Amino acid sequence: MNAKKKIELIDNILERWEEMSCLYCGGTLNKDMADEDYDDMNSDTYCQYCGKDIDPYDDWDNECLKAIEKVLNNERFKP
Repeated sequence: MNAKKKIELIDNILERWEEMSCLYCGGTLNKDMADEDYDDMNSDTYCQYCGKDIDPYDDWDNECLKAIEKVLNNERFKP
């Protein structure tokens, strides 16, 4: 992958990190859902699309760094 494409991907990852959208699939986390879709049985960081739950204080930053590291090392993301 060329350097320009890597920079674009890293920029997209950082945008998702800032928006607190799911890094696994890009879906909307529970805290950003409309009132009728909000599920108070799940945490604010639960993704309804892929079923992952991310702790924004512990794992969120690490997951972002892991994603950036995969881009830098030309590793594939698992679906």
